Amino acid sequence: MRYRTGAVCALVATLIAGAAMPASAQKDRVAPVTVCLPAADPPRSTRAGAKGFDVDVARLLVAQLRRPLRLAWLPERGQTDIESTDLVFAPLLAGQCDMQLSIPGADAIADVDDQLALSAPYYGATFELVPADSAFRWGEPYEGTLAVRSNTVAHVAVDAAGIRWTMQERTADIIDAVKTGAATAALVWGPNLALTQTSWNEKFETPAALRWNLHAAGRQDDALLDDLDRLLAKPAIQKAILALLQRHRIPARAPFPATHNQAAFRALLAP
Repeated sequence: MRYRTGAVCALVATLIAGAAMPASAQKDRVAPVTVCLPAADPPRSTRAGAKGFDVDVARLLVAQLRRPLRLAWLPERGQTDIESTDLVFAPLLAGQCDMQLSIPGADAIADVDDQLALSAPYYGATFELVPADSAFRWGEPYEGTLAVRSNTVAHVAVDAAGIRWTMQERTADIIDAVKTGAATAALVWGPNLALTQTSWNEKFETPAALRWNLHAAGRQDDALLDDLDRLLAKPAIQKAILALLQRHRIPARAPFPATHNQAAFRALLAP
């Protein structure tokens, strides 16, 4: 390959200038990673104080990439059940941010999967059993009554299994139903337990149809997702994320080998 002398001199001058630049100035030249987060969605993220589990995950991952972190806050929209969505992808699609976190699988980006892609999962979430000493086992006869949130897949699955249930509107109501004796046990969406002082049965296992893996989402043309996958494959990063789950009192579940899909859910409802 032939090089023009002027181009080579210009390149050398650029490299020398960069080497002479103070470290702080060089850092400023590194493109930040902008992460879109809901402004009011604890325990994931809260704009006031810039705190939450996903805020800490963003800090962990971006620090490992040796790039500055910038947070962009999304308005929070109402969510009625686990299969509805409060996800807003317009800023990510428009390039106003580079990444969103806690995306519950491919179905969540199905409408824009020609533009967005998911990283490897970084934690798992499911419906957890409370209280911690509950003897309920999925698929075994149960004489008690389960409290569940209305209009969720757990509610539908419990009803299909022929288990007595009491339907509640909020996590606090589910837990109160157990405390008052209206239910002998309850199924609570795991991350929601972070907002309570309630312990759960860590040995409880739900069927795959009631499990989700959570991912980062980014644009398909952005190499950031490849960088994230390399990070998430490291045991030290996996361990750090599980530690963050524990710190935020979210059930510390590693990504599941099998998760919710429509076929698995229909099989769960079959007689």
